[in-house]
Amino acid sequence: MAEKLVLLLALVIFIALIYRPVTRAVFGSLDARAVRIKEELEEAKRLREEAQILLAQYERKLHEGEAQAQAIVDHAQEEAQRLERMTREQLEQTMQRRTQQAMDRIAAEEGRALQDVRAQAAGLSVDATRALLVQHLSGDRATSLMDEAVEEVRRKLA
Repeated sequence: MAEKLVLLLALVIFIALIYRPVTRAVFGSLDARAVRIKEELEEAKRLREEAQILLAQYERKLHEGEAQAQAIVDHAQEEAQRLERMTREQLEQTMQRRTQQAMDRIAAEEGRALQDVRAQAAGLSVDATRALLVQHLSGDRATSLMDEAVEEVRRKLA
């Protein structure tokens, strides 16, 4: 029994001697692992916050980009409407100008045609007057009446 007691006492002493270093090593590694896990959690939290900040920045930039795109579309629509109005106004002005030019040409041609008709009428009336005067009158009297008639027709046509 004494052997057992010595063995038991040696075992207790051995356990007492290795208990401290073993518990320190075990608890040290557990503490180190807990510190490492805590640091990893803090790093993950920091990365999550950075990701949320970046996400907010990108969302803000996205909204700004959408607003700019809408502003560009609105401006393009306004510009297209303005150009359409200008084109219509220019077309209307061109049409009015061409209509006026055509009316002026028609009036000028009417004037020329009227002058031609008057000139032909005057020529015919002079010829008719000459023929009548030659038939009914003779000599100087016919010539003077014819000259007076020609002058009168010229005055009326002028």
